[in-house]
Amino acid sequence: MRRSSRRPADYVKELPPVPPARFGGHSMLQQEYERVRATQPMPPLDVTRYRLDAPPQHKANDYSAWLAASSNAHAQLEHQLNRITNLELLLKYGANAWRAQVAFDEGLLRQSELTLQGLRKSIDQLNRERKLQQQAAGAELRGLEDQYYSALRKNLEISAACQSIEEEVDLLQAKIGRIEKQQQQQEQKAGEQQPEGGGSGDAAAAEAAADGTAEQQQQEQQPSEEQPAEQQQEQPAEQQQDDKEQ
Repeated sequence: MRRSSRRPADYVKELPPVPPARFGGHSMLQQEYERVRATQPMPPLDVTRYRLDAPPQHKANDYSAWLAASSNAHAQLEHQLNRITNLELLLKYGANAWRAQVAFDEGLLRQSELTLQGLRKSIDQLNRERKLQQQAAGAELRGLEDQYYSALRKNLEISAACQSIEEEVDLLQAKIGRIEKQQQQQEQKAGEQQPEGGGSGDAAAAEAAADGTAEQQQQEQQPSEEQPAEQQQEQPAEQQQDDKEQ
C-alpha cells in the first residue's frame, strides 16, 4: 500500500482559510466558541437551585440572603407542583393518549405493510415479465443459433462440392490438353508422312479420329452399362405376365 509523504498537519495547507465566525451579536455563542477554541473545559452545572439550603451562619441576620432562600424555596415548590400536575394529567389522560398513539402507530404499520405488499407484488410481476422476456429471447437466440450452424454446415457442404467440382474441372482440362496434344502430334506425323505417301497419311489420320471417337463412345457408354441388366430383369416379368394372360 502506498503511503503519503505528507504529515497530518500538511493536509490543511491546500485548503482555503476558514471564514470568520458570525454569531449575529449573540454573546453566549461567542463566549462558547472562544472556550472551545481555547480547549477549555465546560463549566460544571449549577445545582444550587435544586437544593433548599438556609443562609449560612454569618448571614443569619441578612435580609437579602433570606429573600434569596425564600425565592429558591418558592421556585422548587412550583417545580414540585408542576411535577404533581403532570403526574395527575398522566394518570388521567396518559392511558388514552398512549392508546391513541398506539392506534396511530398501528395504522401507520398497516399502511406500511400494504405499501410493502404492493411493492412486492410489483417486483414479482416485473420479475415474471423479465423471466418471460428472457425465455422468449433465449428461444429466439437458440433458433438463430440453429440457423447459423445449419447455414455454416451448408456453406461447408457447398465449399466441399465446389472443391470437388474444381478438381473434376482440372482433371477434365488436363485430359483435354493431353487429347489436344496427342491430336497435334498425330497431325504433325500425318503432315510429315503426307509427302511420302498420301494414302498412308489419310489412313493414319482416320485411325486417330476413329480412336478418339471410340474413347468418347466408351465414356458415354459407361454410365449406361447398367441399363441392359435392368431391361433383362424387366423382360422376364413381362414374359410371365404374357404367359398368365395366355
